[in-house]
Amino acid sequence: MKRKGQKGFTLIELIIAMFTSTIVIVAAGSILFYGQKSWNNILQRVNLQRDASYAMQRMSRTIKAGTSARIEGNGTGIRIYNDVEGVWRRFFVQPVANNANNLTLKTAIVGESISDETILDDKVEDLQFNVTGTTVSIELKLRDDNLQTHFVSTVMMRNYGQ
Repeated sequence: MKRKGQKGFTLIELIIAMFTSTIVIVAAGSILFYGQKSWNNILQRVNLQRDASYAMQRMSRTIKAGTSARIEGNGTGIRIYNDVEGVWRRFFVQPVANNANNLTLKTAIVGESISDETILDDKVEDLQFNVTGTTVSIELKLRDDNLQTHFVSTVMMRNYGQ
């Protein structure tokens, strides 16, 4: 009951204002939460594709510089020879803990040491090579949580037979 000249809100007006404010705050929070979740998912996809692209570029560059190639391990590895430089390089999948696989590059210079370099950590699901004459086909599948990407490329050895 309002009396003349009394200022302020009634209890019902206050409850309605609080209820309306709560709906607005929950809606805004939901928009921010799902927006952030979507952003993280897209960023994870971009990172996975970036990693696959980097690995394919690295393998392609090495294969192009090779003078010959040999498949290893039922097509899951490849050894690239560069007789001009006296170097061989080997790309292969190296199993690590928790069913994860690393893409590894092993480099050896004739008469010198061998070095190992991990190209991709814990994301390689499958890697297949196929050599036909001067061309090498590469099929790379990466997985990160529930995301997967699949890259296929064919590369020609420029220095083949030199």
